[in-house]
Amino acid sequence: MKKTTDQKRIVCLIGLVLLCFFSLLTGGRPCLRPPAAAAAAPAQGNILLGLTRTNDQGKLSYDLLINGDFTYHSFLLSAPERLVIDLTGLDLAPALATDGLTDGPIKGVRVSRFDQNTVRVVFDLEYLIGYKLERRTGVPGGLRLDFNVVLKDIGFQMASTVPEIYVETSGPVQYKVDFLLNPHRLVIDLWDVTLTGPALTVPGNDTWVESIRVSQFDPQTIRLVLDINEPRNCVVGIDETNPARLLIKTMTELQEATWHPDGDGGRLVLKGSGQLPGEPRFDPKTGKLYIRIPQTKLGEGFQTATGTDSVFKLREEDPSTVEVELAVPRGHDYSVTWGQDRRTITVEVKNAPLSGRVIILDPGHGGADAGAISPGGLREKELNLAVALRLKQKLEGLGAEVLLTREDDQYLWLYDRVAIANRTGGAVLLSIHANNHNKRDIHGLEIWHHPDRSESAVLAKALSEAVLARTNQHFRGIMASKDLVLPREAQMPAVIFEMGFVSNREEEKLLKTVEFQDKITDGISQGLIAYFHTPAEP
Repeated sequence: MKKTTDQKRIVCLIGLVLLCFFSLLTGGRPCLRPPAAAAAAPAQGNILLGLTRTNDQGKLSYDLLINGDFTYHSFLLSAPERLVIDLTGLDLAPALATDGLTDGPIKGVRVSRFDQNTVRVVFDLEYLIGYKLERRTGVPGGLRLDFNVVLKDIGFQMASTVPEIYVETSGPVQYKVDFLLNPHRLVIDLWDVTLTGPALTVPGNDTWVESIRVSQFDPQTIRLVLDINEPRNCVVGIDETNPARLLIKTMTELQEATWHPDGDGGRLVLKGSGQLPGEPRFDPKTGKLYIRIPQTKLGEGFQTATGTDSVFKLREEDPSTVEVELAVPRGHDYSVTWGQDRRTITVEVKNAPLSGRVIILDPGHGGADAGAISPGGLREKELNLAVALRLKQKLEGLGAEVLLTREDDQYLWLYDRVAIANRTGGAVLLSIHANNHNKRDIHGLEIWHHPDRSESAVLAKALSEAVLARTNQHFRGIMASKDLVLPREAQMPAVIFEMGFVSNREEEKLLKTVEFQDKITDGISQGLIAYFHTPAEP
């Protein structure tokens, strides 16, 4: 019996020796399980490298940056509220930081090894909130965590004259709308949105809406159910001023369209029950202005003022759009403006015979070059600029685009003035000047052009006839010279317009007055109209 016990002790001793021997072969670690089990440990290089945070218009997102292969599992826990993400097959990067990751409902982020094969990431939450996880592409890869936006507020726009409901969330949302009948309901599903509290009911404050019921339809969807009394046309859309705000309102009705004639033009005034959106479009082939007003219909029993069919037309188009068609006569311009509350649209049509014309005005002299100085101290450079600015305003009122070589008291070399005009590609160049002579009795209007430029001569004739008809000035004639830089170098019809002589006391007094300057600028404006609308000689 004793011999058997000794034999067992020897066998145990041999076993211990062998165990130590195998321990040395495996790097000092006891080999307590088969090699196949060790293969389940994280492969070298599969590492959670770090976390980053982004917040785009209220959409809170995190990137878990991971190198290598992994699997994951996530779940929400309450009391306390938190989101847990378990990552299997990973190691932790040394000194992985979680500072600066708090935002919105995220109170903190914790990362630790949960067991030998699992890294656990915990987001501590203010409240439970929906989320999505998707694998990242690229290097490094990992996971993209998108938290839902949350419902912030819902109610009625008190300032609105039509039923209008707002739904405000912490960020932009996508939505789907359905109508259900008997009982009448408007159902709106908001995707990737969380209701942080219990389901609620908002009482209606209009005869159209009885109540609004709000609930979490599924983990990713909030459902709004509007109990309505009648299936009235309505519009659901994003607020133009706030992408995180949804507006629900009944269809705007166009209530009035009135044409107010004014001379050879007039005004078209459109009035709606709510805001009237729209974009004007002019078709030069037909000479018609079109304004499509979406999310709008003609009011019940709507009629336009009598006798206006030839001026404008209205028609309803699908889906729920009103189109306005307005004839713009040739030689006229138009402008479209909205009222402050955007419930009115005013289209003004006015005589604009210079529409589309680019006219270059060159106020002569400037800066150190004062030009002629009258006996009474009138400086030509100041007179030229004052008349040019007055002329610019009138020409723009006639539809022209007007460019000045100078708009203040600065010096420009003659060739610089020509370069400005040629670079802009204007239709005509008109250089404004006042004359001077040693003989004080010399007075009158002069217009200069280049003798080899026939179009400049036509322009000079049109200007002289129109100005003289309004000023009744003495006319010294249309004169030609090859030495004048502007008429010679300009790449468009060009003239130098000498308004009168500041050296003549009577003419100096006239040139100083606003009344006389108005007559000159009126004459030049009408002269340009005559020039552009006179058929070219064959």
